[in-house]
Amino acid sequence: MRDYVDKATYTGRFESLFLKEVVVKVVDKGITERKKAEAGNVRAARVLLERERMMSAAIEDMLDAVMLVGMDGKLIYMNNACENLLGYKSEELVGKSALELPTYSKSKDKKRAKGILKNVLSGDIAEPVDMNIIGKEGNEIPVSFTASVIRDVKGTPETLVAVIRDISERKRAEVALRDSEEHYAALVGSITDAVFKFKDGVITWCNESVTDIYGYTREELIGKDVNFLQPLDISPSEFNRRVTRGIKEQGRYCGIARVMRKDGSTVDVEYTISHVKYIQGQHPIELIAVARDITERKRIEMEVLDYTRQIETLFNIGAVVNQTLNLTELLDIILDRVLEVMGIEAGGIFLLDKEKEDVVLRAYRGVSEEFVKKVEGRRIGEGFTGKAALSRKPLIVENIVSEPRLKRIGAKEEGLRSIATVPIVFKEKILGVISVGSYISRKFPEREVQLLGAIANQIGIAIENAQLYEQALELAFTDGLTGLYNRRYLMEQIEREFSRVARIGGSLSLIMIDLDGLKDINDRFGHHEGDVVLRGLGGIIKENTRSADVAARWGGDEFMLLTPDTHSKGARNIGERIKSQVSLYMPEINGEQVAISISVGIASYPGHASDVTQLLQKVDEAMYRAKRGGRNQLCVFSR
Repeated sequence: MRDYVDKATYTGRFESLFLKEVVVKVVDKGITERKKAEAGNVRAARVLLERERMMSAAIEDMLDAVMLVGMDGKLIYMNNACENLLGYKSEELVGKSALELPTYSKSKDKKRAKGILKNVLSGDIAEPVDMNIIGKEGNEIPVSFTASVIRDVKGTPETLVAVIRDISERKRAEVALRDSEEHYAALVGSITDAVFKFKDGVITWCNESVTDIYGYTREELIGKDVNFLQPLDISPSEFNRRVTRGIKEQGRYCGIARVMRKDGSTVDVEYTISHVKYIQGQHPIELIAVARDITERKRIEMEVLDYTRQIETLFNIGAVVNQTLNLTELLDIILDRVLEVMGIEAGGIFLLDKEKEDVVLRAYRGVSEEFVKKVEGRRIGEGFTGKAALSRKPLIVENIVSEPRLKRIGAKEEGLRSIATVPIVFKEKILGVISVGSYISRKFPEREVQLLGAIANQIGIAIENAQLYEQALELAFTDGLTGLYNRRYLMEQIEREFSRVARIGGSLSLIMIDLDGLKDINDRFGHHEGDVVLRGLGGIIKENTRSADVAARWGGDEFMLLTPDTHSKGARNIGERIKSQVSLYMPEINGEQVAISISVGIASYPGHASDVTQLLQKVDEAMYRAKRGGRNQLCVFSR
């Protein structure tokens, strides 16, 4: 718009100069030729007179105001446009001093007019000067004023011609332009969005808000290549291609990108790029970009997304816990859902063993069996999980190296880097803890800790119900003599555990134990004393089982021990320990200490069998091989 106004102003000045020259030449030529005609014939004089009249009429019809001033400084003529502009009739001003006219608004305007006249008389070309004059009604009129001198054939000044152009419209346009620019500058300066203009790939202008978003000052950015602010997730060539296509097809290009600030940090911005529009049909040659910092908005969106996922997780877990009372199945499903929603690799659920006052690992994912052995049981208040159970508060470790309790269990050697543990509490009773671990260093935001806490609170009642159900099952499936599980319950657990291991991988073992010489004891001392020996053997077996193991009386003098997540070597260690303790068991019967021994057979999945039937068959074969080998022996199945 400025270019347009400046051009109009320049055009007006050009027309004023042109008009000045026309008036000078017409008047000068008319006077000279009339004098010649007067010295000649009457006919020529008439032609010249008619020409003067035509020229006078043309001057009268001019849109610009024209004044003629004699060399004595008095006004001798003013045209119609001058009368209309000033509001004075010719007779009101003609004859008065041109420098004393009541049209000067300020003394400085009179000085400027006098200076112009002086310069004209000295032969200088007078450039148009903007000033204000006062009309008859007292109204102030902005005008462009210029003057020239009319000389006779000898070069002697005879008359001054002043041309006055009304520039009120131009002034109003300039004021409107200035107000518009000030308004635009105030508007752009007050917005928090960063605004850029760039031409031929170079930034030509930007507002102050660029500093808040990008960290650079305006001075640092102006003149820089626009790729200086290139999004990090797209190449410059692809970015330019998308911008060009977007502007061509839709008039603008909008996008969201992550850009780098001056200090090296990143910020998410939402931006729009479009052409700068010009008037008079000129082609757009500049682009304008508006960028808005949406980092906080993205953070809130992520929080909302995480919150939604958490609600979905709690809903799904709630649906699951209402579908099963099997504690093992329940814990497995819960742990899988927790690890999935948190995007974390490892975890475990520990439950409280009220009799032993231990927190015992009941479900786990993503850790080695060697690590499981180190953490599967902890006294309340001891170790990391025991401490969480005792304090009933979340324990967060973002750097395992700095936590001595985790060093002792080999968490660093396992490859874990960060761990979070929250207690499971129901009706003021501690039931256990949930622990999750990451193999890369990471923080645990408050929302994730709250999610773990919410899950722990939600599953508390489910765990309580499942444990009550297990207790009821235990009463129904317990051998009345030894206090161990009966054969029916053991078979159910073998089937369930076999399906679990086959689904997620791992191993399990069966340990079959036969009491050597029970018939001799019954024959010598009676069946009552034989039952005492069986109860004692059952107690030894129970004392040497883990919380995840299932010990049962298989029938008569045979016992079976199911050991989940245990290969044949681990099962052999358990069998050797039981066998060793049985050898020390010397029950006194009728005043006589009786030596007791057992024969032990071991078979494992998947090493020795492919299904439950084969596994039972192989462990039975291993046990009878031990008996045939002379009793008081342990035999692992071998092909």
